[in-house]
Formats: sequence, C-alpha cells, structure tokens
Amino acid sequence: MRPIVVRSADAGEIARLWKQVRKVRWLRRGEEVLLDVSRLTVATAAFEAFFLALDRQATAREVTLRAVDPAGILESIRARYDFASYRLAPAARRGHRSFLVFVGESAATCGSSLRGHLAFLGETVVTALGMLVHPRRFRFGDALLAFERAGFDGLLITSLIGFLLGLILAFESAASLRMFGVEVYVADLIAIGLFRELGPLVTAIILAGRSGSAFAAEIGTMKVDEELDALTTFGLPPVRFLVLPRVVAAAAAMPVLTIFSELAGLLGGAIVLQLMNVPAVVFWKHVTAASTLFTISLGLGKSVLFGFLVGLIGCACGMRTRNTADGVGVAATNAVVGGIVAIAVTDGLLAVVCYLLNV
Repeated sequence: MRPIVVRSADAGEIARLWKQVRKVRWLRRGEEVLLDVSRLTVATAAFEAFFLALDRQATAREVTLRAVDPAGILESIRARYDFASYRLAPAARRGHRSFLVFVGESAATCGSSLRGHLAFLGETVVTALGMLVHPRRFRFGDALLAFERAGFDGLLITSLIGFLLGLILAFESAASLRMFGVEVYVADLIAIGLFRELGPLVTAIILAGRSGSAFAAEIGTMKVDEELDALTTFGLPPVRFLVLPRVVAAAAAMPVLTIFSELAGLLGGAIVLQLMNVPAVVFWKHVTAASTLFTISLGLGKSVLFGFLVGLIGCACGMRTRNTADGVGVAATNAVVGGIVAIAVTDGLLAVVCYLLNV
C-alpha cells in the first residue's frame, strides 16, 4: 500500500502532492493507495484539483483508493462534484492513440491552417488592390516607421555579415584556384555569387530573424491585448492598418539591405585578394565584367520577392496568435521558421526556372 499523507493545503504542500499523483501511474492493477487527510482542516481549490487528479489516475489504473478522512472533507468534495464525468477517456488510459486518428487530426489541423493562411493572403491582396485605387488610404507614416526599423536599423548587422561572407568566399575559393594560378577569378566568383544568389538569400534570412519575428510579436501582442478586436469594432480593418504598411516596408527595405550586403561582401573579397598580391584595379575590373545587368536585376528582384514573403508570413503569424501565455513566443518562432523555409523553397524554384530558361 502506498500512503499519501496530506499535512496542509498550502501551495508548497500541494506541489509536493502532485508528484504523488504522477507516481500512481506506475502502480499495478489491484494495488492500493492510502490518502490520509486527518491533519487537513480546510479544502482549498488547489487541493480539490489534486484530489480529482488522484481519483482519475487511480480509476484509470484500476488502483484502489482508500482514505483516512475523519472530518469528511473528501466526502464533501465528492458531493459537490460529479467525479464520474471527469474520468479519463479510454484512449488516454491506453496511453496512445490510433495511428489513423493521429493522421486524421494532423491532416485536419494542416488543412485548417492552410485555409486560414489562404484567407489571409486573399484579404491582403484584395486590400492592396483597393489601395491602388485609393492610394490616400495607405498609411505612409506607419510604412516609413516600419521601413526604418527593418531597413536602416539592420544596416550594420547586414553589412557585417555580408563582409564576412565575402571574406569566407574569397578564402575558400582562392584555396582551390590558387593551385592553378587563377586566383584572380575569385573576383568573378564572388561577384556572381553575391549578386545572383548569396546576397539576397542571406539578407532575407537576416530580415526574417529580425523583422519577421518583430512583426509577428507586435501584431500578436496587439491580438492578445484585444487591440485587433477594438480596431474591427470601430470598422478599421487590421489588414489595412497593420499588415500592408509592414509588408510594403519589408519589400522596400530588402533591396537596400541587399545592396549594402553585396558591397560589403565585395570589399571583403578585395581585401583577401589584396593580401594575395592581386591588385585592387584588377579585382574591380573582373567584378565589373562579371556583374551584368541581368545578374544584378535578378538578385534585386529576388530580394523584393523575399521581402514580401517575410512581411506576409510575419504578419500572418501575428494575426493568428493564440490568446495564451506563450502565444506571442510561438507566433514569433513560427514567423522565423516559416519565413526561412519559404525563402529557401522560393529560391530553389527560381533556380530551377533559371536553369530551364538557360539564364
């Protein structure tokens, strides 16, 4: 027989008793648990919750629950609550769910989430088209503030990472090309890699980590504080007032950040090649020859598209924040993860299209 002695109903004692509830799960069928409440003088709500959980576990495990209750405290609790309606479900007793049930619930959850995101995308597109007809309704002040936070405030970290990226590319590629005596072509490799692929990609990932999570956290906090409901009550669409300025700001900030990142990367590559006795004039001549208009335009076009994705996903996660304690944190995490995944998938699709078009 496993005894459980209740000395009081304060928070510390109840916390200790909850550990005893977990131990009941490991008892075998037919064993007994003795609950001694002879020292208890009053039943608090916390103790009632503990007793309910203990009774549920004992019933689910077919463990006999005996009580030492001279004051009749447990009987009074049973009289106030219908314990039969709080029993564990059969699936919970077995400790697992059917595989088909799990697959069905997961599919339903994914379908509901996809439907919500598509509805948000459709509402955003319709609102954006309305802004083209009535441009004065667009909140340029909010967009400029979001552009400052996403763009100018991120110039330093973006330029630093771009500079380090140029250094790494130069060192890694020069180590191989130096064996053939053609380390001067490192300049072409850096220029094409930064302008066409790495510049927009790395900058978009930084934007997703900085601004995408910030958008989700800002809008998510407003939803938890019921500010979005207040806007809707006053007839002010949250998409027009909160989402569109941030999406436009992210799309406008991305090309600026990308240009600074690429220039910093070229500067890092030039420093490395200068240490390898390659004149700066030669380096910049190769960069100019390799940087065609199409290559630069393709990179900037990617950056605008990535900016739209980061802004949309960040705002969408913020709009779908749960009204729970961890809802804002989950929304910010989903914004970063979703933004990076969307950027990678989109970049891969664009690479396939460029390959098929031979450009």
